[in-house]
Amino acid sequence: MKQIIALVIAGVLALLYATPAFYLRSGVNHDNPEAVSRYLGMPSQSSDFPDGTTVSIYKVEKIPPLCVEYVLTFKNVLSGEDASQQAITVNRVLNKWTWRWCQAEKTGQKS
Repeated sequence: MKQIIALVIAGVLALLYATPAFYLRSGVNHDNPEAVSRYLGMPSQSSDFPDGTTVSIYKVEKIPPLCVEYVLTFKNVLSGEDASQQAITVNRVLNKWTWRWCQAEKTGQKS
């Protein structure tokens, strides 16, 4: 019985932490930073680079102390609605992403 309960708990945890991965997989080359923030919340860190790339880190901590960081790279892409459109627009879209376990918070201990 304990094994069944442990298996169910592991399954629920896997589902909670894997759900954003399904969303992000479908968002590559489509979603902009605002759409991702509506789903994952505001990024804990974000860095803009001169080439128009933005790298953002989103922390997902559904059940502490388990924490996952999603590292997303957004790139600027040129787009136009159709061939007759005179103006080309620049959109920032999700280019790639990865995940990692959150790093342990460093305490203020001195060595």
